[in-house]
Amino acid sequence: MEAFQAVHESFDRCGESEGFYDTFYEVFLGKSPEIPPLFAHTDFKNQKLLLKATVGIMVRNRIDDERAQHALERVAETHSRKGLNIRADLYDLWLDSLCETVKHHDPAFTSELEQQWRNRMREGIDFIVARY
Repeated sequence: MEAFQAVHESFDRCGESEGFYDTFYEVFLGKSPEIPPLFAHTDFKNQKLLLKATVGIMVRNRIDDERAQHALERVAETHSRKGLNIRADLYDLWLDSLCETVKHHDPAFTSELEQQWRNRMREGIDFIVARY
């Protein structure tokens, strides 16, 4: 199965698993003492919807897709040094957290699927970081 399709199907399985986004934020907030303060005034109900939408865009669209680029431009703008000032190194922790969460919620998880997730997300992360 093509990596693009494998990640898409994994994302769908994770979406069917209760608490996926709650698990993600539990893992991510525990990755570094620098992270919780970034979310001090966050409405997590809305934040989880934003995460779902952003990851969905990254999973379902190729990076050269105009819709994906438009959506990721908005994320890049809000996360840039002019916005929330999210440093590039924090995206590695974000990606590690996402993969740990997928491992917990996708019954078909394998090390190969993890690498496919990492490759897929790296395209979007690199796009965002390049606009920091």
